[in-house]
Amino acid sequence: MEVFKNIGGALIKNLGEYVMISDEEKAKIKEEIVNKVNSVLEKNNESFRLDKVNVLNKNETVKFMGNYRVYDRKNYNAVSREINNFLKQYGNVDIKSKKIRDSGMKFTAVSFNFEL
Repeated sequence: MEVFKNIGGALIKNLGEYVMISDEEKAKIKEEIVNKVNSVLEKNNESFRLDKVNVLNKNETVKFMGNYRVYDRKNYNAVSREINNFLKQYGNVDIKSKKIRDSGMKFTAVSFNFEL
């Protein structure tokens, strides 16, 4: 009997110790993340858009990684809260942010990653 695990709306085949994710499921998860991050950024009138989420295939897991920018620091808390809550549906998410000042531009760079 095959056992499946529901992760972010995708049914993932559970093979005992680790979870096997098909290329279709990886693509679906990547698309969901890009769409959600961009909708939150757009809703908060941020100009940056996330174009892709990177995937690292490991022996027993798959790591999803991405980053985005928030230019208006007043928006940072609302934007990051909504995006972080969305990402947590995939499990334990590592999120790091750093305030950047580069050539007169100020923004907060946020990176995230999680493994399935």
